Amino acid sequence: MKSRYEPLVKLKKQALDKAEQHLMNANTEVAISDAALLSAYAELSSLQSPSNGPIGQLVQAQMIFQAQHREIEACRLRLQRAQINQNAAREAFRFSRVEFEKFNYLELQEIETMMAKVKYEEAKMLDEIGTMTYKKVWL
Repeated sequence: MKSRYEPLVKLKKQALDKAEQHLMNANTEVAISDAALLSAYAELSSLQSPSNGPIGQLVQAQMIFQAQHREIEACRLRLQRAQINQNAAREAFRFSRVEFEKFNYLELQEIETMMAKVKYEEAKMLDEIGTMTYKKVWL
């Protein structure tokens, strides 16, 4: 049975699928950013400063440490942006799911109403047929 809500349900389902895909992409981005941050921390912990040698090596090591700290900060910012996008995608998905469920419920209610009308009409017709059959048999 077709209901007047069927096109809206299809449209809301497409929006829900799109929001779900966006959420999955956001989750992936958070995981990638988190892995990059952990990798940057691991690289920083593996660096060692020279304990002796020319001053040039000490300056070079200090510059490498600073570069690694900048890399960590960039990864931290990327992770924060990814988490903000993930939260926004989660909210959009939640909203889309609620909208889909609303229209899906309305469609189901309308179909149930139509089915109840059909059952009522069938019962009415069966009563009429029964009455006509009864009259034919007894008359």
